[in-house]
This record gives sequence, structure tokens and C-alpha cells, in this order.
Amino acid sequence: MTSKIIHESALKLLKRCDSRNPFKIAEEIGVHVLFRNDFVQLKGMYTIIKRNRFIFINANLDECKQRIICAHELGHDTIHREFAKEKVLQEFTLYDMSTRPEYEANVFAAELLIDDNEVFELAQEGFTEQQIASELYTDMNLLLIKMQEMNKRGYNFNLSEVPRGDFLGRQAFEKM
Repeated sequence: MTSKIIHESALKLLKRCDSRNPFKIAEEIGVHVLFRNDFVQLKGMYTIIKRNRFIFINANLDECKQRIICAHELGHDTIHREFAKEKVLQEFTLYDMSTRPEYEANVFAAELLIDDNEVFELAQEGFTEQQIASELYTDMNLLLIKMQEMNKRGYNFNLSEVPRGDFLGRQAFEKM
């Protein structure tokens, strides 16, 4: 799947639901979000059971991480639903971006949660990537994915870092 298609899919959901809140979006499009207290290392998963779509999220994560995980799993719902009908999409310890579905779900999450204009304006004001992530209350790696995707669309950010491929699988996300 191309970056352009992922970007357009996220924009379509944003317009349809008039929100960047992944929990509100999930509710509006008929995806059930359930929080689990029994997940140890598992942060989240997406599955379809008898034509019902579910996102399970680790209830022990903080709200910001839950938001990112929900958006990531919405990415699977939006762009990998056919694959999910055959197999549960679950990420135990590694949300490994070396696999195409995981990378695409991370791109989708970045496109859904982070507004281009906000990133651009903060960068124009001289904020560093770390400061932008903090200002937007998001993970540094998710912001870097967003900025890489924005560069593909014609922006010209000179990024000082690259996103960690396993950032969602790490015990703790990068400090904001």
C-alpha cells in the first residue's frame, strides 16, 4: 500500500468523523474498543470475530499510549481488514516496522493523530522534533514518521533523527 493511499484513508476517516480522537472514530465506524487488565507485554491487538471488529488495548498503559495504540489498530482495521479476517493481528512485544503491515499501521496512526499544519507551524517557529512531539503530546517516533511522510508530500524537514522501528513494542515509549 502506498503512503498516498494511507494518507488519503486517514483523511477520509477524519472528515467522516470530524475528529482525531481514535476512540470516537472507532465508535463511529463500528469498531468495539475493549480495555484489558490482563495484558502483560501485549499493548494492543485488532481482530474480527463473527463479522464484528474489535480493538483490545492494554488498560495499564497511560492515556497517550492508549490513544496511539488505538490509532495504530484503526490502521489495521482500515487498511488490513481483509488480512485480519484470516488471522488475528496482534503485536506481542514487537510492533516491528520491518514488517509492512506494522509500518503501514504506524503511518496511518501518525496521519490520523497528527495534523500537518500544526507540525509545519511549530517547525517554522524553530521548534525541534523533540519540542514538537512534546507540544503535540505525542511520541517522538510517531512524529518522526509523520514528518517523513510529510516530506514525501513535498515538505522539506531536515530531520535530525529517524524513528525507531520497534518504538511501539518498547517497554516505554520515547519521552515526550
